[in-house]
Amino acid sequence: MKLGENSDLSKKMIKSTASNSINLLITFVTTTVQRDLEVIRIARATAAAVGFEYRNKSIRKTISGITLPFIMGKQLNDGGWSDPEETAWAISVISRLAGKKGGTIKKAENWLNGVRHPDGGWGRHPRDQVRIPTTALVITLVPSVATDLDRAWVRQAWEKDMASPVQLSYKGGFYLLAVDRETSDVADPLVTSTIAHLAEDQNDDGGFGPWKDHPIGSDPWSTGVVLWGLSKWIDRVDPQVIEKALDWLEKTQLPSGYWPYHYLDEGTSYALIGAVSAMRAIENRK
Repeated sequence: MKLGENSDLSKKMIKSTASNSINLLITFVTTTVQRDLEVIRIARATAAAVGFEYRNKSIRKTISGITLPFIMGKQLNDGGWSDPEETAWAISVISRLAGKKGGTIKKAENWLNGVRHPDGGWGRHPRDQVRIPTTALVITLVPSVATDLDRAWVRQAWEKDMASPVQLSYKGGFYLLAVDRETSDVADPLVTSTIAHLAEDQNDDGGFGPWKDHPIGSDPWSTGVVLWGLSKWIDRVDPQVIEKALDWLEKTQLPSGYWPYHYLDEGTSYALIGAVSAMRAIENRK
């Protein structure tokens, strides 16, 4: 696949790779709601299938009737779900599929504001230390609660990581997601160095792992997160980085439509979100 193919590449990616995963995730959501699985898995898969770049009305209608009652029925009395990440995914899906109806979203936003760390950001649970992935996801999925303090925390944490012996590629992707493009300096040195670092951290096979040549190799979760982050800055990214990552995803997708990962639905959701975000960013740039 070549980025210069423009719309032909986009159509090929959507039809041959993304569409298989979308249909698979819709089936996953339909069956797992009946099994009463964790809200985060159902919300994340729903978001990957219909909540980001795709706007297929029939798919949205089909999955809305299944997902929304389940997710909204699991909201706790305090307004949140089990933790900040699950709450962020739930808010994102509800607001995209149903809009901000009633007090559901407001209660959830209030809960997120209430469990924010005093220095900004969120951890895996209210008593956990603040983490880049969790904070960046809340900022990205629920921008209405994001503050300058939250973004400043992510920046400071990633600056420390960049100065350490090991930098996790997915944290770089999450950092790029958390930066506000509208207020960020075009020449922001940390954004520039992060994009350059991720290009250097790409494995020879085109995918991304925790870091280059990590023993586990490339994985769909890390690759999806990095693509998602880079897509926000597509005008500053070497096209070959995107091309190689998309090639890796296309080559490693299983016949079923999943990508191999510990939780198949999680790896596939992130891979799909990253791939579609990158493809749409390329189209918009062109």
